[in-house]
Amino acid sequence: MFRLPPVRRACLGKAAQEKKFTVTYYRAEYQRNIARVNSKKGSYMKGKRQSTVEPVFGTLTQFLGMGKVNTLGINQVNKCMHLAASATILKNI
Repeated sequence: MFRLPPVRRACLGKAAQEKKFTVTYYRAEYQRNIARVNSKKGSYMKGKRQSTVEPVFGTLTQFLGMGKVNTLGINQVNKCMHLAASATILKNI
């Protein structure tokens, strides 16, 4: 029976044969962003966003068919989003 060295066994577990690590050029920016999101203010902002903005986008994508915008250019997308926002406002009146 083949026995894994202790370090490899602790790192990989029982079934895995290899483990891949990815390091990018932007690692410092990723770490700074993770620290910002995990801070007290970041946690507060996430809760606020989840209760105000995300339900609107969920409604647009699930019920109003805005899962994909079939337009080209930022100006056309802005028109679609303004129309969707108007529809959401009218729906809530």
